[in-house]
Amino acid sequence: MHRPDTLTLIGLLALLCAAAPPAAASELYVIAHKDVALDRLSPERTTQIFLRQQQSWPDGQLIQPIDLREGAPLRKSFYSQISGRSPGQLRAYWARQSFTGMGLPPRQADSDEEVARLVQATPGAIGYVTRKPSGGGVKVLLVSALE
Repeated sequence: MHRPDTLTLIGLLALLCAAAPPAAASELYVIAHKDVALDRLSPERTTQIFLRQQQSWPDGQLIQPIDLREGAPLRKSFYSQISGRSPGQLRAYWARQSFTGMGLPPRQADSDEEVARLVQATPGAIGYVTRKPSGGGVKVLLVSALE
């Protein structure tokens, strides 16, 4: 029986890797209602909005953040990348805010699709999704590659 040598195996592995299609890069889109008075947001400002440290848009319109439910993988990625907070840190933050009467967490949705629908239907709304929404009901304020 013939056993392939190490160099042959490495060569076959290199050929397989070269022939494999590249992995699709996922992106996170921070979207807002089409009438929001901004066209771009920084990660820092986005963090302030979702932690309810900023309550209104520059034109005075009330900000309506839409979050995904706790436990959603995209929610974990969003807070980790945009704010540098873990799910535990986020729970502790909202527990303190609620206990001291300083604020309640954003409204929650069950899916990307629901976030996009709510943002499109709610003046002043902002949310995050993994697919760039089509149509004119929302605008993209921030794009970040998902890790």
